[in-house]
Amino acid sequence: MTRALIVAILLLLGVIVWQRGSVSIAHRAADQAASSRDAMEGERDVARAEADAATETLKAERSSAAAANALASQYEKEKYDAQTASDRLVADLLNGNKRLHQRWQASVATAELSAAAAAASQPDGRADDRIESVGRAVGAAAQCDAQVRGLQAYALLCSGGAW
Repeated sequence: MTRALIVAILLLLGVIVWQRGSVSIAHRAADQAASSRDAMEGERDVARAEADAATETLKAERSSAAAANALASQYEKEKYDAQTASDRLVADLLNGNKRLHQRWQASVATAELSAAAAAASQPDGRADDRIESVGRAVGAAAQCDAQVRGLQAYALLCSGGAW
């Protein structure tokens, strides 16, 4: 009986040691799983933050692109308006609704100095050239003004409003 009791005790001790090893292995596996889970959650959070940052960047870029397109549209409108004003000025000058400033009419005054020279000269076709030159100059100046305003607005947009 003692022998049976010793064998039973040894058998129980073996089962306890075996179970303790299994429990230890299970605890280690659980700890590893928990640390892997924590690492994955950290990676997930980083990926979410990167996705959110990319979304915000995309929104800002779209907003900037829309604002830049609006500025370009405004510039094109002002450029068109400048050309229209230039064309209107040329038409008014040709129709006699407007007159050139005295300094632009220097050739007319010079032609009147000598009646003999005026009789021998060709008809004054340069008046139309002067009118067209005035129209081109006024149109170019207005287009330059529109371009400067557009570029300044774009620079202000790109700097985030800080000037």
